[in-house]
Amino acid sequence: MTEGHFVAGTVMAQAFNGKYVFLVKHLVKHNEDSYELPMTPIYKEKTGLACIIEELKNILDIQGSALDLYELTNSVVNGSRVPLFVFSLNKNITTELNELLKENSAQYAWMSSDTLIETLENIDISGVPLFNQ
Repeated sequence: MTEGHFVAGTVMAQAFNGKYVFLVKHLVKHNEDSYELPMTPIYKEKTGLACIIEELKNILDIQGSALDLYELTNSVVNGSRVPLFVFSLNKNITTELNELLKENSAQYAWMSSDTLIETLENIDISGVPLFNQ
C-alpha cells in the first residue's frame, strides 16, 4: 500500500466486570458525543498492520505482543477503502484498562459493544466482524 491510504483498528478487551469493551476515539460534534475508530495513514515503508499496531502503541501503554489479531475486514470511509483490524488484548494483561491509556490519549475510551456497533454503522463495511459477548 502507498501513502494516502489509511488503516483503522480497535482493541477488544474484557473488563473486570466480565463484559467486553472496545477502544474508540471519543469526539464531541455539535454538542453531541460521537465515536470513531483509531485510524492512521499507511506509510510507504510499512505495512498497514505495522502502522495500526504502532498507532495503538501510541495510544496504549502496551507492547505489540500484547495484541492478538482477532479479525481483519475491509471498510469504506469517505469513499476510500480502509482495512479494519480488530485485536484482542492478551489475557495476561492484568492492568486496569483505563490505566493502559497514555496521558496524551485523553480522547480515547473503552466503550461497550453497543457503542462500537453504533460507530460501525457510520462506516460501510464488508464482512462485518461478529463478536461473542
